[in-house]
Amino acid sequence: MQRFLGVAISVVIAGLALGAGYALVDVTHALIRLALPLPEVELSADDLANTVTYLMVASLVVFALVAIFAKQGVFATARRTAAQVYAWGTAWGAGSLTLFLMSASVFPHRLLVGAFVVGVAMFVLGYAIFGGNRDKSIVGRLGEVVAALFASLKNPLAWLAILVTIAPLAAAVAYVVSQEFRDAVAEFRVQQNVSVDGDWITVPVNTETQLLQPIMIRMVPGEPNQMVVLERAGRLYRIGYPDDGTKELLVDFADQVGEVNLENGAMGFDFDPRFGEEGRNFIYAYFTSFETDAQTNYLARFDLGAGDPEAVRASQLNLIEIGRPPTQYHNGGHVEVGPDDMLYIAIGELDMADSHQTIDTTLAGGILRIDVLNQGGDISGPILRQPENGASRGYSIPLDNPFAGREDALGEFYAIGLRNPFRFAFDPANGSIWAGEVGSTVWEEVNVIEKGMNYQFPFVEGREETTFPPPPSIHGEQKGPAYTYRHTAYDRSVIGGIVYRGSRWPELDGKYLFGDNYSGKFWAMPAVDEIIEEVEVLGQADKYAQRGFTSMIQTPDDRILITVMGSSSSPNGAIVELVRKDAGAQASIGGGGLAAAAEAVPLTELEIRQSYVTNCARCHGENGYGDGPDAAALLENAGAAPISFHSDEFATRSRDHVRLAISGGGEAVAMSYAMPPWEGVLIEDEIDALTDYIMAMRASEDAQ
Repeated sequence: MQRFLGVAISVVIAGLALGAGYALVDVTHALIRLALPLPEVELSADDLANTVTYLMVASLVVFALVAIFAKQGVFATARRTAAQVYAWGTAWGAGSLTLFLMSASVFPHRLLVGAFVVGVAMFVLGYAIFGGNRDKSIVGRLGEVVAALFASLKNPLAWLAILVTIAPLAAAVAYVVSQEFRDAVAEFRVQQNVSVDGDWITVPVNTETQLLQPIMIRMVPGEPNQMVVLERAGRLYRIGYPDDGTKELLVDFADQVGEVNLENGAMGFDFDPRFGEEGRNFIYAYFTSFETDAQTNYLARFDLGAGDPEAVRASQLNLIEIGRPPTQYHNGGHVEVGPDDMLYIAIGELDMADSHQTIDTTLAGGILRIDVLNQGGDISGPILRQPENGASRGYSIPLDNPFAGREDALGEFYAIGLRNPFRFAFDPANGSIWAGEVGSTVWEEVNVIEKGMNYQFPFVEGREETTFPPPPSIHGEQKGPAYTYRHTAYDRSVIGGIVYRGSRWPELDGKYLFGDNYSGKFWAMPAVDEIIEEVEVLGQADKYAQRGFTSMIQTPDDRILITVMGSSSSPNGAIVELVRKDAGAQASIGGGGLAAAAEAVPLTELEIRQSYVTNCARCHGENGYGDGPDAAALLENAGAAPISFHSDEFATRSRDHVRLAISGGGEAVAMSYAMPPWEGVLIEDEIDALTDYIMAMRASEDAQ
């Protein structure tokens, strides 16, 4: 009983020390900065929970081991209390070092150092107040336990405890001063935290046909052995299913797309609701058209029955034109015919703050719904209002749209308050719409889209209010996400998938499948319109970031196909199939063969530029002045302002320093955790190329 009580008292002290350490983080940080230039970090609830878990588990284990051999209570003698202080140091060191190496959480050095000092003080004061030697005063017992701490140094176990205690401190020093150590830690943490051991694998489907950045695929209606693939540059191809090596160009509008950078390019497409009927061989494609000083986003109709690719291109009818700033961000991009034969289009907020929460000026920041069949009657009516920054034509407005018939509103809106809904899908069982909503610097969302609902951007993200006030009058009824996840260094760009309804994989039936473009992870969650807290990890793609997962479909034979974009300079994109590991690669329609990818080639200047603007420009700005579209939100949410690569501060930094910041993240160079590590996400050649590209920005400034 006495031993159990001793363990309980010690664990309570550890918990109180962690609480006090959390309360004193600002004081602790100021003291630490006198010796080491460690960054100030903010802890999320998950980070805090991980820290408490690691430290409390380590404390419980160490205190229990000590109790096995100690016959006296924690405060029975000064020597016994001294032993418990060394035990606390051991638990603290082991827990902190394990957290540092094994967890994807931000390393909370301020909390940990404060907790260690408070814990030592509580054990020492505990003996001074409650110690067994009642012949001495409190001050006398205080001196007694301090003397016992020094006397314990004769015991080799005390020195072992000291080594374990100082291990995380030594690691912190090495992390600041040694590039090799930082590289090793960054690589180890990526290996521990990015890889996913799920029950599913992705198997190549395009084993015969090379693809250049496939961004979306569709099965051809009525032709079960044919797929159509949209490449990001603006080319649409027909290929075999299974892949037989044929690749027929249907239409090429790449010259209209122009430069493909950041989030630009051809985004999505779908077939006409009555595709294949006489005179209705239409497809509808959403794409961006970029020039240096202007950008227009289009929803265009092409007639695949017009003849050869040139004739198809000549048949183009622009249904929607949206003028927008040439910043290239937040285009949205999905196009899909619903079970009601209406065409639904996902449009991002287009990096236009004045479009937020509006329904009368521009077609941005929501889901649109239009009648491309122009059915008329009691189904749809004419377009009553034109967008101020564009044009609309060639379709009708469904009369049951939430804002239809209002002259003060753009009737196309079906749902509003979205930031960048890149992909959505209909549940085949009930027609509900599931969308992945790409967030800013903190949250990613999965939303169930309903008619007339307002999804609260920009005044709420995730389930947290932002500093943006809600408008005086809110259009529609507010609705929050079904699932959210907080950004880590690796998970930070959700891609909506599908609600799987099929018999090939019964364990996935009735689940919403989605993933993250940056980490390559795939998840599943119940397709129910309620708040979900936990999701099932399925597996991981073999390409990440701008080369990663971009769309998902379910085929008529119940297979799950995914596009993986690949490089922009070499046709190494892929269509892959999600299959169970225990079924094996041979269960795929691709038969387990390798993707028909071209061999890797050296990065071109354009590809390096694209890598920079895709991965870095959101914060640092397209030209490196620290003025990217997420810079303000980063300062607000993480307390870190992106550095300008043209500043005097940056001029003092070496190439090695810059490369390490890219590979290991901000913490690797004693800066903010908000700068993510790219080791394991970008290849080594790309990290080197990005380093040189960024260094050249400053060099060009110096040369002027």
